[in-house]
Amino acid sequence: RIRKNIWKKKTYFSIVHSYSLAKSRSFSNGNERPKPKGFSGQQQETNK
Repeated sequence: RIRKNIWKKKTYFSIVHSYSLAKSRSFSNGNERPKPKGFSGQQQETNK
């Protein structure tokens, strides 16, 4: 049980970290030069 909880926490944090990372990256990219929504969506999918 304890091991499972730790694994869940690890995966949750890694997902949140990767999500925030992609979010900030796409945000900074958007500020530099605007891109179509589809392109950013594809980028996020590949980052997952």
